[in-house]
Amino acid sequence: MKKRIVFIGISILILVLLIWYSNPFLLAETVAKSNFNYLILAFGVATLAIFVRVLKWNVLLKGVRFGELLPVQMFGITISNFTPGKIAEPIKAFVLKARKGIPVATSLPSVIWERILDVIVLIILSLLVLQIFGFQSKIIVLSAVSIGLFAALLAVLLFMLHNKNFGYRLFKALRRLPLFNRLSEDFMKNFYESSIGRKRLLSCFALTLMAWILDGVVFYLTLTAIGVTINPIILAGIIALSVLIGVASTLPGGLGSTEAVMILLLGILGVQSTTAVAGVMISRFISFWYGTLIGGLSFVYLSKKIDMKKIL
Repeated sequence: MKKRIVFIGISILILVLLIWYSNPFLLAETVAKSNFNYLILAFGVATLAIFVRVLKWNVLLKGVRFGELLPVQMFGITISNFTPGKIAEPIKAFVLKARKGIPVATSLPSVIWERILDVIVLIILSLLVLQIFGFQSKIIVLSAVSIGLFAALLAVLLFMLHNKNFGYRLFKALRRLPLFNRLSEDFMKNFYESSIGRKRLLSCFALTLMAWILDGVVFYLTLTAIGVTINPIILAGIIALSVLIGVASTLPGGLGSTEAVMILLLGILGVQSTTAVAGVMISRFISFWYGTLIGGLSFVYLSKKIDMKKIL
């Protein structure tokens, strides 16, 4: 807990320094002069992105209605966003078991596939935006390291899903960790008996790509509101690359480091620093913090239905 507080403190400090560096008074003036019609529209697109993220998990699962899955997904995303490397998201499989009685071994493969498809989309969008920035850019080293780390993680996850022996060894190691030590010896057997068809995986990939592009649209509308116009696909790539670098930094959910990279990349495109900070902060408020608020409300709702303290 002490380490977690320290890391969250570092993230908040980075955000404060970014705001201070950009001149808080000019930043406030930029925000005050923004076109609020675009910001309202951005909230609408962010809400659509939330529904798409719930739908993509719904596609991978059977026997769970969208409305029942919504609070579980939002809580899972939120708690994951405040853990290093976003490693806590599998907890939503345990919440789903308590809420609907679906075995963790049945739902966890869908959580893993969600993350795999997220990483694939993020790498694709990151490589796309790197083509625009050029491979001689000063961000290339961080980009290469982050993409390499996530490509390695992707390989491990895919190998685990297709090789039972490796999966059993990995499971044995994971059982030493909190959360995973609750799993029974029969878990892996049931895990590999739960299969997800190719059609559902392709549908989930399309929805995952749509969700991240919608994030790019939110960023586009935010920047447009303060007088900057950049292609939303490029902005989706900036978000993707920033998230990979941010999460690789081991700060909780990449908070602070993600924003710093987004601002740096906008600066490379020629956006003035105060404007870049304003656009990033507003965009992250509409996407990240808005989703976090819904995740918090989801926790309150779920706490009335199941014993969340026992799960956590």
